[in-house]
Formats: sequence, C-alpha cells, structure tokens
Amino acid sequence: MSATDHLVRKEKTQAKLYDVESMMEMKGSEANGYVILLKGSPPSPESSSKKKAKKKKDDNLPLAFMSLTSGNVIDACFGVVNPSRNGDTPARRSARDAKALLDECDVTDAFRQTAVNAYREGFEAVIRYEKEMGKLNCITRCFRSSSIRRKAEEDIHKAFASLVTAVGESKPE
Repeated sequence: MSATDHLVRKEKTQAKLYDVESMMEMKGSEANGYVILLKGSPPSPESSSKKKAKKKKDDNLPLAFMSLTSGNVIDACFGVVNPSRNGDTPARRSARDAKALLDECDVTDAFRQTAVNAYREGFEAVIRYEKEMGKLNCITRCFRSSSIRRKAEEDIHKAFASLVTAVGESKPE
C-alpha cells in the first residue's frame, strides 16, 4: 500500500467516525453533557491520582462504549438533532454507519477505551472552542475567530487519530 493509499484510507475512516463541522456547531453545554456521560464525571483538571482515574474509567467503560454504539453520542457528532424521529437523512445514515463500524471493531477493552477517549477528547475540544469564542468581543471576533476555529478543528482531528489507527488495525480492508 502506498503512502497516498494509506492517507486516503485514513481520511475515509475519519469521515466515517465523525463530522468535524457538525461537532463545531454543537453547543458547549451539550458537549459537556457527553463528556460527563463518557467520563463518568464533569470535565476537570487532573487532580486525583492516576490509579483512581484508571479504576473509574474501567468501571464506566461498558456504559460509555454502549452510549457510543447504542446511544445518541455519535448522532451528535454528525449533527443528528432528534435521532428518534423517522426519516433517512445523510447525517442519520452516517451516524448509523459509524455505530456499525465501532460494533464491528469492538474486540477488546483497549479498543473500547480508545473509542471512548477519542469521543470524549473531541467533545472537550468543542468545550474549549466555545470558551475561547466566548472570551472574544465583536472586534476581536473578526480577527481571531478563524484561528481559534482552526485550532479546535485540529484538536478534534488529533482526538480521533488513535481511534482511526485502531479501526484501521482491527479492520484491514
């Protein structure tokens, strides 16, 4: 496989797991709710010992992963507003495909943890973006908003990099 093929495959996998534009449109409070669901607690600076954090992550892992594959977490990453409504939209199809992809790759706790961490970190990037944008006034918004948005988009892509790799390794095509 050439480097170009690998890059194209990586970009296709990214597009199957989340839509960065839809995530950027999400409200910070909504993203915060998903972080709480995936983490088991509100986002906060790392103050507890790593051992406690590891135990808490392990306890919450089955519920957190189930919220990805059976809940509405992934729906939000594709901009699906009301997942319970009938109707087949491109966003709903993409969310359904992402859930199926995670289900197919779900083989180990390590993969589940990678998936949960990726989505949690993606939502945390959205929260940081909202906070940074909230600090701007109407004049500074004109000059700084595009660089803040670009940084947030990069953070979201970085958050999902390990999941894209894990999906590629567990599902070779």
